[in-house]
Amino acid sequence: LPGQQKKIRHLMGWKKLDIIDVPMGTIKEDENFLKIAIQKVDGINLLPDEWQRVPLVTLPAGYSPLWSALLAEIHGRLGHFPDVVRLRPAKNDLEKYEVAEILDLRDIRHQARSKRI
Repeated sequence: LPGQQKKIRHLMGWKKLDIIDVPMGTIKEDENFLKIAIQKVDGINLLPDEWQRVPLVTLPAGYSPLWSALLAEIHGRLGHFPDVVRLRPAKNDLEKYEVAEILDLRDIRHQARSKRI
């Protein structure tokens, strides 16, 4: 949605936002989620060097086991975690969602590492 895109651009400090839509479709429980994640990420068609230089923020898929596999695959190609958009129900219209924040997973990981023994 245009309002969500505007907020993401603002929070990320970007002048423009290119959207790469990766439709997930219906995934059966007996399918191999890792295989699906690899196929979906392969379908993005970024070259290896583009994964390293294209700014990227992700919007998680609705199904957490599949999103976990996608996140691991994206992490492997980026060399780090991508930023993640968190949505929440819009205050004025509970049937719509607004951008709540951008989760900097690299920073979260860095902060958590300081808690190791």
